[in-house]
Amino acid sequence: MRAAAFVLAALTLSACQTPCPAPRTEAVQATFACEDGSELRVTFQPPPGGALVLQEGYTTQQLPQRSAASGYRYADDGAELRGSGRQARWTRPGAAETVCEQTD
Repeated sequence: MRAAAFVLAALTLSACQTPCPAPRTEAVQATFACEDGSELRVTFQPPPGGALVLQEGYTTQQLPQRSAASGYRYADDGAELRGSGRQARWTRPGAAETVCEQTD
């Protein structure tokens, strides 16, 4: 029993020594191909920034970051970009939601 407690304590302490990754300090750009045939070019700005969404033929959207249970979410004035991993869902005012896949 003592041996098991020692091993558990050692594992717990070793996990605490692992450094956390440094916060992102530069913008990250991504391109998404959407099911509706459109392409999104998104610049994810470092915290506490937001996302700049460029969709050809439409006004560029600057969206602040919003809380999400998992993944990411940026939304403002009826426009919303949310996703996880390489998949995202994009909604803009007056249009149906479309599913997008990151291409780069």
